[in-house]
Formats: sequence, structure tokens, C-alpha cells
Amino acid sequence: MKNHNTSKWLCKSFLTVAIGITNAYGADTLGIVGKNEWLFVRSEILGPADLQPTVQSMDLIGRINKSLVTNGIAMAVTTVPMKMRLYAQHLPDNIIFNDFMSGNYENMSKSLLAAGVTFIDLNTPFMSSPIRNSDTPLFYRLDGHWSYPGAMLAAETIKTAIDANPTLKKALNATPEVAYKMTVNKRSLPSKARELIALIPPNSPIYAPERYTPFNVARAQPLSKSDSSQSGITMVGSSSAQEWTGFLDMLRHQLQRDILNVSVAADKGAWYAMESYVRSDAFQNNPPKLLFWERAEYTMRAPPNNQNQDARFRSDNTEWLLRTSAWVQADCKPSKINARVMPTGLAANAANLQGKDVVTGPTNDNDFIEISFDKPIDKLDYLSVRTATGGSNSLVLEASGSGAPTRRFTMEVAGDGALHNLKTPLPSKETGYFTVRIFPGKSTAFVFKGLQVCRQPEDLLR
Repeated sequence: MKNHNTSKWLCKSFLTVAIGITNAYGADTLGIVGKNEWLFVRSEILGPADLQPTVQSMDLIGRINKSLVTNGIAMAVTTVPMKMRLYAQHLPDNIIFNDFMSGNYENMSKSLLAAGVTFIDLNTPFMSSPIRNSDTPLFYRLDGHWSYPGAMLAAETIKTAIDANPTLKKALNATPEVAYKMTVNKRSLPSKARELIALIPPNSPIYAPERYTPFNVARAQPLSKSDSSQSGITMVGSSSAQEWTGFLDMLRHQLQRDILNVSVAADKGAWYAMESYVRSDAFQNNPPKLLFWERAEYTMRAPPNNQNQDARFRSDNTEWLLRTSAWVQADCKPSKINARVMPTGLAANAANLQGKDVVTGPTNDNDFIEISFDKPIDKLDYLSVRTATGGSNSLVLEASGSGAPTRRFTMEVAGDGALHNLKTPLPSKETGYFTVRIFPGKSTAFVFKGLQVCRQPEDLLR
């Protein structure tokens, strides 16, 4: 049961990313002071230079969607429309809502649909909503997120889209129904949803808090751990899908279903959100029937390699696709490449070997196992194995080969001593990798079982 009260809301994650990308706008503040006490975020300003990176983003979404569909998962993509479009009349005179911005949502929608992606349009119902310009607008005036009325409209629109789409409806019907009830409070309260005030010039006016009406969503039966793992529906979302916005509870009520929420803070971004979810135990042990991917419209201009993204969550575009698609594969299609653990490092000690597997006691930073391939690894090949570490939360992989520069990269692991899936391609920028060393780090134990070299769909990169 949740009582949605924005006084519990913290905007730290938004401010972190906002401050981090301010340099992209030179001396201008990220926040924009509009008319009639409306505030906006400069990140929503788009232009023709954003077309190419937006196309790259849509291409990646189309490709990962195909991998998901092939593996029995129905995905629906939706984007939160820009506040600047919905409330352009409140923009200051020096900010022009240009033609590119005006047509951006529709153009993205058409492109994604043409790529075979199920896209749920929120812009059209938001623009035509009779309450858009009422005293209960669809976005907060002082915040970058949708308000409770906006979140409700989004949830209702998604429900309508599912009912009209046989594929989504079939996926929904394959998940267990759960009774949810919603009640709305009679009294309004002052809201603390006002993140944009921290982003405007310090000499700006003082704004009184907006008011909102809290609501409560209740599950008829308390949610158990087993219920959560078996929900069958997942929302990979932005900060607009975080619990404080009320959107997910409204969608749970609309669908009468449990929904696993794996939305992330803005500093991590949509690409990290999707990759971190598919590599998680939640996905690996119980992939959803229905997967929603929600993000802000303006973030489509930022593919994985966007230079304004926090370096910790930035990636080469192709490598993001190869990694994420590898995790999505439910079954291993054997590659023509054979691999074996070499008798060096930890495997030099016969006591650490159990057939072709490696099972050791404590390890340190210099310990490793070495895997050798009889042919150089191709972009579409990936390693699939079950691993366990005790206390170490990362594995360092070092790929090398004739004519290819050695490359090291790190993979996050649970470090809880239990076996987990690990799937990874080797770096795509080079060819000729014949060897990879894996360093478990400081761990109380290390297990490496069931190594396979698998092959991704041949058309993934075409």
C-alpha cells in the first residue's frame, strides 16, 4: 500500500545529471524562467543537429526489440512528451519552440513503428487533453516531471494501447491478475515537486509551492517476495517512472497487475537502465512476458556514446547492443568456436579443477583463469557461464590476441557466493582475440562453471 505524497520526494538524482551537463549550454543556466510562474529545462531544446544521434538511438531500440521478440518478450516503448511542447505558451519570448521540436515526437513515432517497435504515443492524448491548460495541468509548473493528472493520463493511454494491440494484449493475459484499488484524498496539499528552482538564476522570483491531491493505491493482498518475482511485467523507466511520481501505481491499478519497477535516476540514463535490468537475476531467472521501456522524449538524442553522459554509464553504441542482446538470449546457440580453460593461473592447481570447471577457495587481485579459443572471437560470439564470487563485486576481463591490442573491461557481479549467469561478448572494435583472462579479485571463493561460446542472431548488426 502506498500513500503518494510528494513531500517524500528527493530530486538529488535529477540535479546530479542536470549540473553535470550544464557545460553543454555555456553560461546559460539549465533552468529556464517562463511566463506565468512556469519553469522549464533547457535540455528540451532540440535542433537539426540532434537528428543523427536520435536516428542512432532509434536504430538501437529497433535492434534490441528484435532480440527481445525473438526470445518471447513483447516490448512497448513510450516517451514522455516535452513539457515545452505542451506548455509552449508559457515559454519566455527568447525561447522559440522551433519546427524541429514541433515534429520530433511524430517523426520518432513513425520511425520506431517502421522498425517494428511497438510505440505507445503519449504526445497526442496529452496535447488534446481537456485538462492540459486547466488548474490541474499535466506537468508541474516548477518541476520537470508530469503531475499526478499527467501520470494518470499516461497510465490510461497505455491501458488503451494494450487493449488495441493483440500482441501486447496476449502478453498481458499471460500474466497473473491482481486486485488493486485506488482512493483519492479530498484535501489538496502543498507539493515539494519543484526541482527546477535549483536550476534557475539565483535572482529569480520566489515561487509558492504548487498544490496537489494525494492518492492511495492498495493491493488487495500484501505483495510477497514470490509475487514480485513472478509478476511477468517490468517497467524499465526514467525518473518519471519512479514510485514517487505515482505513475507506476496508477498503471498497476489500470492493468490490475503487479509491475516490477527498475527505473533509474537520470544520471544513469535509459541505456544503462535496460542493460542493468537484462543482466540482473530478475530478468535472467524470470524474464517478463511484457516489458515497457519509458524515457523522456528529449533523451532520444543521446545514444549510449553521448559525450554528455556520465562516463561511468557511457558506452560504444555497438558494444552496448552486443552486450545487451547477449544477456537477452534465453538459449545458447553454439558458436563454431571452441574454448577451453588453460592450465595456468588458478587452473594450474589441479585441486581447483572439477572437470572443465574451476572451483577455488580465496583469491586475490592477481589471480586469474585463462580461456583460449581455437579461432579468433567474432563480434557476434559471446561467452556464457555460471559464476560465483564471495565478496568481490566485479570481474576484470582482459582480452588479447595476435594483432589486436589488449583490452581490459570490468563486469559487475553480485559477490554473494551464489551462482549467477554471466554473458559477455568481447570488445567489438578489434578482431583477432584468441585469449581472455578473468580476474575475480579479492574473494573468499570463486566458481566458474559450464563455459560455452554462443552465437548471437546473424542479422543483429546488419
